[in-house]
This record gives sequence, C-alpha cells and structure tokens, in this order.
Amino acid sequence: MIPLQGPHMNIVYALSGEGRGHASTARSVLPVLEGAGHRLKVVTYGRSVSLLGGYDLMEIRGIRHCYNKAGRLSLARSLAGNAGVLRYYAANWMSLRRRLKAFSPDLFIVNFEPLSPHLARSLRVPFISFDNQHALLFLRQRVPHGFHLSSLITKAAARTVAAGADAYVVMSFLSPENCPGNVRIVPPTVQGDFRQLRPENGDYVLVYLKERNPALLEVLRQVDQRFVVYGYNIDAVEGNLTFRVFNERMPLELAGCKAAIGTSGLSFIAETVWLRKPFFGVPLKNEFEQTANSLFIKETGLGDFSERPTRQEMEGFFRGLDGFRASLANFRFDPDSAGRALLGLAESLDIRARNRAAAEMHV
Repeated sequence: MIPLQGPHMNIVYALSGEGRGHASTARSVLPVLEGAGHRLKVVTYGRSVSLLGGYDLMEIRGIRHCYNKAGRLSLARSLAGNAGVLRYYAANWMSLRRRLKAFSPDLFIVNFEPLSPHLARSLRVPFISFDNQHALLFLRQRVPHGFHLSSLITKAAARTVAAGADAYVVMSFLSPENCPGNVRIVPPTVQGDFRQLRPENGDYVLVYLKERNPALLEVLRQVDQRFVVYGYNIDAVEGNLTFRVFNERMPLELAGCKAAIGTSGLSFIAETVWLRKPFFGVPLKNEFEQTANSLFIKETGLGDFSERPTRQEMEGFFRGLDGFRASLANFRFDPDSAGRALLGLAESLDIRARNRAAAEMHV
C-alpha cells in the first residue's frame, strides 16, 4: 500500500488519447492519487475517453499520429491531419482555460498531451511531465544504424510536448545515469487487472497491434501457430488467425498465451514482462521510442523484434521460447514506483507553492 499524503490537492491529469498505453498508465496511477485524497480532473481525447469514463473528465481534441500504407509514421500526413487541432486550440483556448480555472488546480500531471502545459503556465500552476518518451532525452540509449532520423524526430516531439516542466517522472526499464535533479526514473506501471492474474502457457499467441499490419498477418499465416489478434476491431476467424474486438478478457488471454507479439509501446511490453511472456516486438516505423523498447527486450534476452518480420525470424523466435522464459523468470520491477514518485513530487511542489505564496504576502 502507498501511504496517504497531505495536504490534499486539486490535480489535473492530462493524457494523450493515442492507442491504449497512455490510458493504461492512467488507470494504474489515478487510483493512487485518488486514494491519497487528491481531487482529480482528467483531460483527454480519443480512445482514452471511453477507457477513463469513470472519472471527472474534460474531453478535448488532440494530436493524432497518421501513417502511410507501409505502416510508417508520416510527418506530412500528421501535419495535415492535425491542422484542425491547432485551430481548435486557438478557438477554444479561453473556454478551456476558464473551465480548468474553475476547478482551482494546484498541479497538472501531463502524459504526453501538448495543450495542457500551456494551460498550466497560463494559470501559473506547476506541472509534472509523466511519460516514457522522455527516456530518450534523459537516458543513454543506443541508436542503431538507420534509426538516427527516427530518433531525432521522437526526441524533438518529447522536447516540444513538455518543455519547462517543474519535474519529470520518466518510465523506463533502464537504470538512470547522471539525470538532472528534477528527473525521476521509475519502472513502468502495470494495471491491477493484469497484476491479479496467474500466468499459464496456453496453445496460442496473443497479438496486439496499434495500427493494422497486413504484411505481418501474411507472415503469421505461414507459421504453424495459433494467433489471437487484437487491433482490427473485428470478431472473425481466418485460418490460424482469430480476430478479437477489444474486450475485458484481453488481460486474461494475455495471461494464458504462450507468447506475445505486438506494437512496441512500453505499457504492453510491461504487461507481457509482468506476466512472464516472451515478446516479439514490431515497432512502428519512425517512432524510435518503440524501437528503443524493442532493443531493450532483445538485449536482455526477454524476446526479439523486427520492423518487418519474416517467417524465418518468427519461427526462430518460437524456437527460442524456453531461453526467453528463463530470462523472464529472473527479471523483476516495481510497478508502484511511479505512483510513489508522483505523490512525493506533488507534495514537494505544493509545499514550494505555499511557501512562495506566504513569502509574497509578507512582501
């Protein structure tokens, strides 16, 4: 149990609505903040709206990633597709600011959502950046040949989204080295739904895809395994592929699979590692954060990865399952660290703000 902190605060928790990873992280830490007595307002868009419907939620429009037919993040398409979002920010700035001011926020926690830091500054409220993308800025990571442009693009996005944060809580499996004093490196979170499960090795492989990947499915059709596929939003069976619409049984199916394949977001990887499942990563192209996650999995012997998997690579992964399971059996991390770090920083920033206010009153 994480102990209650004091005094209680009004906290705006703003997060990206892309994919399910940001919402998964939120569902891990929001109960911790709420359990400490803090009052919460969640600001988000996209898929996170339905996944966080039980909270006091303010829906906005947000930045979305756009991909080309090859599954590569397209800067041109993303810029064109998000032009309307910038107009939305400009047209609704005063209204959004007024609604958040009425909440009397003491702190913003920002999970890779670019509008909320500007709102926090305009309200003169401190904010904490909380994500895994900033690992690329604060941790030393190898950039393989051919990935330097992707690395630069992802780092530029991380710098832009939360520049000037009062503190950074960065999720990563890597160990910190000479980080600035306002940076906390913590292991990734894992939702309670997954932590309560007892893993077993079944006769199928779970596949999770953020974006459709026809080339990967064609390879899987050639492999002598049974695959349960999430990400196409259909319920259907095609040969050795069983497609699922997202449902509440996904954690149970992950716990019961023999291995997992998927897009290399940190949340999904953390869930597979927690459940001791060998992982084959298929990182989205031009999103180097996913490549870095996949490199960690390969270099620690927990699985393998490829941007464009072949049948030979996939069959080699399945031949190596016993070795990956041996490495997973010895791998440990604390998924409560992020919650503790956020509570500690929230209290520290609140004390600093109260001291400044008191000093100003006596000037």
